[in-house]
Amino acid sequence: MKAILFDLDGTLLNTLSSISTAFNQALEQMGYPQHSTEQYRYFIGDGVFQCARRCLPVKEANKATIARLVELERIEYQKSWHQQVQPYDGVADLLVEIGKRKLSTAVLTNKDQQAAEQCVQRFFPSHEFSHILGYDGTRPHKPDPTGGNWILEKLGIDEKHAMMVGDTAVDILTGKACKMRAVGVLWGFREAAELNEAGADHIIQQPCELLALL
Repeated sequence: MKAILFDLDGTLLNTLSSISTAFNQALEQMGYPQHSTEQYRYFIGDGVFQCARRCLPVKEANKATIARLVELERIEYQKSWHQQVQPYDGVADLLVEIGKRKLSTAVLTNKDQQAAEQCVQRFFPSHEFSHILGYDGTRPHKPDPTGGNWILEKLGIDEKHAMMVGDTAVDILTGKACKMRAVGVLWGFREAAELNEAGADHIIQQPCELLALL
């Protein structure tokens, strides 16, 4: 392997509480029911608009209401994006070892671009990712291969020498769409059954296990 593309939420960082708090505050402002933190494990992963759709009552999930909820959530998230967030155990050590091996790394996430950059810069200040690619409206969300292919092109690395690492089916499908090796992780938001069904080439339980696949 020459390059590793990492998902962010649920893969490098445990951001579940921060995201659920921001969405619940936005839902409260709009007069809609809130949800448990655990429910957000299955709401997030496809971008902020899909999360908003899943948060709302089915009959209320129209384009205008979703847009308003996203607007409010983004405001709330900017107040508390760094709270109740931490890297998963073993991730920092993994990045150190990857750095020693001189492999290229990038972040490919459906998280909003600004939020992704804030999180990576705050929680991984000593690791240099070649690219941090989130959602800014110019490219489709994962699992569309556009973002992953763009990163590989910029790195000048063939997809056969790259892998996508993430905790949801979206990440596995992204890796497949980009013709990379797809590695699922079990310390994040989803279970092995979902990752297997999506076609994961490997599933690991601890960050250090990734080293054996490089």
